[in-house]
Amino acid sequence: MLRLLAITLLACCLSACANAPAFTARYLTPPAPEPIAQAHFEAGISEVDITPPPGLPKAGFATWAKDGQGFRTRLKARAYFLRNTAGASVLILQTDLLAGSPLLHAALRERLAKSIHLPAHSLAITATHTHAAPGGFWGDDFYNGHAANAAGLEPRWFNFLLEQLSKASEQAYAARRPAKVALGQQEVWGLTRNRSLAPHLNNPGITGRSDDAARKYRAINPKLSLLRIDQQQADGHFKPAGAFMSFSIHGTGIPSASPDYHADIWAYLAIGSGRLLQAHYALDQPPIMGAFEASHADVAPNAVPGLLGFGEARRIGLGIAEQAAALFQRLDSQLQDDLPLRSAITEVNVLSEPSLGAVSLCEPAVGAALAAGAHEHRSPVLWHLPFIRPGQPRTFFTDTCQGGKHWLGTRWLQPLILPQEEFPHRWLIQSLHLGHTAWTLLPFEVTVQAGREIEAAVADSFRTQQAPLAWQVISSVANGYTGYATTADEYALQYYEGGHTLYGPNTARFLAAHAQQQSRTLLAQGSFQELPPTSNYRLRTGLYWPEAAAPSGAANVSTPTYHDPSIGQEDYWQIIWQAEAPIDWHQPLISIETRHGKQAAWQPLRRDGALVDDQGFDLGIRQLDAQHYQIRWYNPAFNADDQFRFRITGHNGAATRFSPAFP
Repeated sequence: MLRLLAITLLACCLSACANAPAFTARYLTPPAPEPIAQAHFEAGISEVDITPPPGLPKAGFATWAKDGQGFRTRLKARAYFLRNTAGASVLILQTDLLAGSPLLHAALRERLAKSIHLPAHSLAITATHTHAAPGGFWGDDFYNGHAANAAGLEPRWFNFLLEQLSKASEQAYAARRPAKVALGQQEVWGLTRNRSLAPHLNNPGITGRSDDAARKYRAINPKLSLLRIDQQQADGHFKPAGAFMSFSIHGTGIPSASPDYHADIWAYLAIGSGRLLQAHYALDQPPIMGAFEASHADVAPNAVPGLLGFGEARRIGLGIAEQAAALFQRLDSQLQDDLPLRSAITEVNVLSEPSLGAVSLCEPAVGAALAAGAHEHRSPVLWHLPFIRPGQPRTFFTDTCQGGKHWLGTRWLQPLILPQEEFPHRWLIQSLHLGHTAWTLLPFEVTVQAGREIEAAVADSFRTQQAPLAWQVISSVANGYTGYATTADEYALQYYEGGHTLYGPNTARFLAAHAQQQSRTLLAQGSFQELPPTSNYRLRTGLYWPEAAAPSGAANVSTPTYHDPSIGQEDYWQIIWQAEAPIDWHQPLISIETRHGKQAAWQPLRRDGALVDDQGFDLGIRQLDAQHYQIRWYNPAFNADDQFRFRITGHNGAATRFSPAFP
């Protein structure tokens, strides 16, 4: 995340928020129900749209971001419900959001305990960390105030997310059938790179030089982890239904200048792998493929310098999709009809519990290096300033808990403007044991080496309990957002990641100690939850959700025009649409139809077996004003004998509209 956090701007922002209406909520944590044994392993999957209307501030690039003006790829949420024969259940939600949210988790676990009797320890909210979805749904004023280009919790956006995630969860539960599952992991190289190599090489035992141009491609977490689900059909046979997977790559393949909502590289990974598997298994529909972050904090997309954008995101995302589809296929012979499931979740309030054993956290502080930005998204001026430029740790007054961190605005002024209680301090730490694999879910962006240290701590808990462990996943930005977690040696150099490690150099060790303790207890005693009986929130709000005003005037669709590609921009056909009714942005809207010869009937266009519509990644729409919309078809098809037209599905009583035929 980038933030031009001049201290005066912080003061102005917080002063403005102080007069905003408050969002107040209280959620109950019901006790976990006893599992009930059943005859078959069951699984259910669903997918819902979480694309909001234009006008919401986007999170990730902070002040550099733009309000969303429409979408290029839709934002999705996918739900994966598993229940084994012992009655243990797990529900994993994959979301195209910057991060999970403890506020959202609290609201959702209260609701799902009533509707599907799901225990809180079984619910996980994971994220792709796209930098092009709205913020404003977290449980603290710090990131609600500073993660996006406008401040405050957006209550209508929060409630929309709650409704859609509840819908996805309940649909997955209703869609459960006898199922078989398989787990697999493989390495993917060449599509990611380490964006902060000097801190990574500062870790003991890590070799190499910062000036070695090739070293950054090896200093990554290459593991792609996947759980495949096949469901039983009416004829008794099992067919692929979907998978969730985890991989380490930042959701920054598209620059901050883009005004679109989009899922970044993750859209191409999820949609592309589903299409490949649909073709391979001759399925009627693509399997529902969801992907979320692993330990990715210092891992960036390996985009060609100067070409960051949708073209490069497509290349990288589809490259990972090919690897994911191949891994899925290799699991054909490893499907099993039951799977041990264990889950645990603990809320740690680090203001009241800052220590575990010999490991203690610091009071939270924003480092000056945060303002300079990450390597591939530098702040052009601040990057060069003394005390802000990365790699300039403090050399005086280093005997404080925060060590070499330069406090943004000084250590005396910052606490006056940013009180401790406004920082994210209620952390959800979660462990999922799926078969002989361990998935540790943390509300941090975890660096590659910090992830390895946490893995080592979890592996030790398996050794002490003499339990088999095949492989692990350390998942970043799950169930909340608390900035970064670097190793102490990475932190010491005070690059962007260290500056954004709010709670000091022991953060990764603290997380490792909690993950180790939680996993050890989980292995010894079975699933459990350590949550407060109620979760109370009072947060400043920002109201950005637009009112759906009815357009005036007759509907109209312009003549399509073609635009050549340019550097960082794909070619496209474009129309301007004058709408006659409000749009439901999370409902299907646009597709392309084709005919072979002017007298032929129009048919939905398919390319490589997939419909060309706004459920893919080549049709986008932006709002120009209350009634006019710009619709584009990127990477269009060309054939001397074929014609095409845009089809616009009517919403809220409006008729379906068509563009003139082209070319």
